[in-house]
Amino acid sequence: MAEHAILVIGGGLIGLATAYALIERGEPVRVLESLDDVGQGTSFANGGLVTPSMSEPWNAPGVARHLAGAFLDPAAPLKLRASALPALLGWGTRFLRHSTAARFERSTEASFRLATLSVRATRDWRERLRLEYDGCASGALSIFRRGTSADSQVALSRRLQALGLRFTEVDAAGAVALEPALAAAAADIGAALHFPDDEVGDGRALCAALAAAIVARGGSVETACCVHRLAVRGGRLDGIETNQGHEPARRVVVAAGIASVGLLRSAGIRIAVAPAKGYSLTVDLAGHPTGPRLPISDAARHVVLTPLGQRLRIAGTAEFAGRDLSLRPERIAPLVAAMREVYPELALAADPVAGSVWAGLRPVSADGLPYIGATSIEGLYVNAGHGALGLTLAAGSGILLAGLMHGAPAPLDPAPYSPLRA
Repeated sequence: MAEHAILVIGGGLIGLATAYALIERGEPVRVLESLDDVGQGTSFANGGLVTPSMSEPWNAPGVARHLAGAFLDPAAPLKLRASALPALLGWGTRFLRHSTAARFERSTEASFRLATLSVRATRDWRERLRLEYDGCASGALSIFRRGTSADSQVALSRRLQALGLRFTEVDAAGAVALEPALAAAAADIGAALHFPDDEVGDGRALCAALAAAIVARGGSVETACCVHRLAVRGGRLDGIETNQGHEPARRVVVAAGIASVGLLRSAGIRIAVAPAKGYSLTVDLAGHPTGPRLPISDAARHVVLTPLGQRLRIAGTAEFAGRDLSLRPERIAPLVAAMREVYPELALAADPVAGSVWAGLRPVSADGLPYIGATSIEGLYVNAGHGALGLTLAAGSGILLAGLMHGAPAPLDPAPYSPLRA
């Protein structure tokens, strides 16, 4: 198998989902992961949501104004640090160019279509393969504090309703009926949206489960294997250079998150993807049987609170600070505050300050859509740039790319995600 195997670079959600989708099409696959185990990078402690309802890109109309205002606000949900500006100039120009209303709507619709495919695939894999990762079809709630407007989210949801999004508008009482753990915060809730088709799951556990499924089907998952560059000869892929030397390869999929940018550049391929640091806080809820059962999106703080078995994952904020992974207290504070405000009684029993803090680099594309498909180099493919939607889009992205590589009819129009797009 080794000589003709497809090499998938990246042992996170995207790489493993791609590898498993290829395995199901009968392709021999080897996954190469630079760290000591799968799911240790950006997939490690993400928000835990499979959420078509949050398909919109970050560059909504007006984003430039929000970024400018965030320079002086250390707790701003979307933070741009001056030190990162030189590296972001080219990407940032494209990011702002795609923030027009028309382009934002097109990207949102394309993201939603891929997310819809992905939810179906995730559910199929979970049930058919009996994957254990605290995954379930829970539904989700997006809450809006009194004095804030839900109008833009309602308008966006109504546009996506024509493509299949299901949602219901509810008041505070309706939100508490769906999630009783919100009762103590009900007086502060002005409105809420219920999305019944959203799901939850632990990204790291899903990586481990997919890796086991790949090996069970005859594939291999190799850790501590660092790929330094791609080797190209005569316009065709020749192989890879690793910490163990040169390795010939006919087909390679680059699905290594933000590391994909440098690997592809070594072959002369450029994708408009930049790192955005996201934070999460995981609180142990063992011994608290009245914990929440639905994930909550808090629109005021741009934070999600996701129950994962006996834990509560609180995630949010985006910080453009280059490759810096340091944990800044001022970025963690909004996560602590969100739990105390949304679940005040639970926060007294399970102090969020004692939770586990993590940060990871989300690979954010300039137009809000991932790069999925063949590059201009024969034998070289990419599946990268999923931003904050890695868990949401992983299965669908893997299935789409596997089909394209196999020459099968695509389950949706692949053009919006093409690595060759302008």
